[in-house]
Amino acid sequence: MAEFKDLSSLLDPQSIAIVGASPKPTGWSSRMWANLRNFQYPGRIYLVNPRYDSLWGERCYGSLDELPEVVDNAIVIVPAGMVVELLKACRHTNFRTATILSGGFGEGGDPEGLKRKEFLQAYARERGLRISGPNCMAFVSTQSRAVFFPDVRLSNMREGSLAIVSQSGGLVGGLVRVTVSHGLGLSYFVTSGNEVETELSDYLHHFVQDPKTKVIAAVVEGIRDAEKFLTVAREALARSKPIVILKIGRSKKGSAAAMAHTGALAGNDQVFDAVCYQNGIITVRDLDELLNTAELFLKVHRLPAGEKVGFITFSGGLRGLLSDLAQDVQLELPDLQPQTESALANLLDVGASIGNPLDSGWGGLSSQQTYLSCVHTLLADPGVDLLSIQEELPQSGVRPDKESNLLALSEIAPDSSKPIAVFSMITQSINDYGLQFKDRCRLPFLQGAGNTIRALKHLGFYAKRVREYQAGKLNQVRASRALSPQIRETLAQREILNEWEAYQVLGEYGVSLPKMRVATNLQEALSASEEIGYPVALKLVAPGVTHKTELGGVRINLSNAEEVKLAWREMAAAFQSANPARPLEGFLVQEMVRGGVETIIGAVHDPQFGPVVMFGLGGQFVELYQDVVFRVAPVDMEGAKEMVRSIKGSALLVGFRGGKPVDLEALSQVIVLVSQLAVDAADLIQSIDVNPFICLEQGGKTVDAVIITRASAGK
Repeated sequence: MAEFKDLSSLLDPQSIAIVGASPKPTGWSSRMWANLRNFQYPGRIYLVNPRYDSLWGERCYGSLDELPEVVDNAIVIVPAGMVVELLKACRHTNFRTATILSGGFGEGGDPEGLKRKEFLQAYARERGLRISGPNCMAFVSTQSRAVFFPDVRLSNMREGSLAIVSQSGGLVGGLVRVTVSHGLGLSYFVTSGNEVETELSDYLHHFVQDPKTKVIAAVVEGIRDAEKFLTVAREALARSKPIVILKIGRSKKGSAAAMAHTGALAGNDQVFDAVCYQNGIITVRDLDELLNTAELFLKVHRLPAGEKVGFITFSGGLRGLLSDLAQDVQLELPDLQPQTESALANLLDVGASIGNPLDSGWGGLSSQQTYLSCVHTLLADPGVDLLSIQEELPQSGVRPDKESNLLALSEIAPDSSKPIAVFSMITQSINDYGLQFKDRCRLPFLQGAGNTIRALKHLGFYAKRVREYQAGKLNQVRASRALSPQIRETLAQREILNEWEAYQVLGEYGVSLPKMRVATNLQEALSASEEIGYPVALKLVAPGVTHKTELGGVRINLSNAEEVKLAWREMAAAFQSANPARPLEGFLVQEMVRGGVETIIGAVHDPQFGPVVMFGLGGQFVELYQDVVFRVAPVDMEGAKEMVRSIKGSALLVGFRGGKPVDLEALSQVIVLVSQLAVDAADLIQSIDVNPFICLEQGGKTVDAVIITRASAGK
């Protein structure tokens, strides 16, 4: 069971010590002191530096041991080597928590830095301390007015409901400054640094528990504790507190995982994205998208009942742009109901474009009555779940008509059963007039068409996940069953299962297989071909061979005995010439499966999140196009069908350009079976590749498979 650390003394300290306080005007301690005074921090502040008797009119203590009380948080701003000396010199633990800003604790893998990191971890365990950082830029708690972030450009920061945690101090500094300039209030922001003791999920948990925090944002480089991360994600869903994450950096996998397509494809962030998707965490691609998404969630009055968006614009060009951008992220812009279109046609003049997006033209621009009638008409359409309206945040009082429209919208929004947001077609600056107007209007003001489309997509997605959670549909408990002795023995004995061995494992789980036989000599191959029926495929069977096509180890559409003989002799000779030390076990004779659509179904054991299942279009181009989707295993039939719908090439499966649709039930069932096998054999299987699984009008068949065991993972 996940255990979270109590961060109340760390993040809301009633007393603090600034260790390494210095009068240098541009130094971090001077900036902290200025911020604490500017925000009128009510707690007790002690300055520690043996080189000074006093600083800023306050006494300066020579060491932490000299403090008159045990402080809640010691803010340590000294070089890395001095941190160890300072802590070792403490006879008493005159601090409950510590925030260490200095770097040099193993970030680059240097031996001395790693020793310092190990010292901090041991010191925290022995003394029962919470440590934030090192290599961080401290934190801010606006409700406690504890402003330790060393940046004096935050004078306009206000208390609010957005909490931010970042493993990067530099990124969060820029994000927070823009957040403040947009008038969004903060409850906390934390730079977590190297996280040697207190880590990301502990901060997320604190924010989820905080009654003043409504939205949580995070800039994440890596997850240190998968169980805690998943637990806090479900806690946030239970409390309807959205978590918005910008994930930066790419993970690296070992060479063993890359022996199969699934392992190679899982080497990027797709597994992390899948975990977030299944647990209601919103992932964004940059800071602008993060900020706009946070604003939408902070200011919108309610979650939508569905994911279909209606738009009102005043530009035909923007109407087209929104449609293009919506298509890119699969945001549904529903067609308006006939009665809605009729009502709009009666409202609007020539020049308007009726539809969704709606271009209301001069009628919407020139008359508030017409403008608001358009709003009410789209809100009344049963196919529209949320409404977004093109507007710019006023920067001066030169357009009172626009301000009047926006204020009228702000009166409608709280009582509307459907969320309302406004947006500018391009990012705009915000001056003091604009900030004051935002405070009066209290609507989400989104910046830029692209950011708006993605933020609205996130809002619909999150609302769906909340509904599913409340209905009990997001149960992530992994129910495993015992493997048969035959499967366990096969998996335990080999590092790589060849195609024939993989088929035996998959067959026991009910995965549909073609007719086939293993032939150890040419005569057996000829007999198998007659029994199966021409045409057949002939495939190399040898230890450790996974990508047979690249070795010239596959011949297909062999239509008679002579072609089988020739293929056998040529492939055997070529293999033995290139691999004189490797035994050739024989060839697999397999029926040719004609027609259908090639897909890949796989699984991989992620080092953090365990078994995950993968689906996509298959064949030799799977790694080139990477049109695949991952989910934490196991998945049920509904989850499998959702995976099938998620890939870009799903149109090929339902009948593209006159093609016949494939059997989606049979395909989804195989995804379910492979995902369950990955869970049941989590201690034995590293990756599974069913590639391709050929989907047919009725059923489907696996025509190639590889299983890599966990025994190979470290090689």
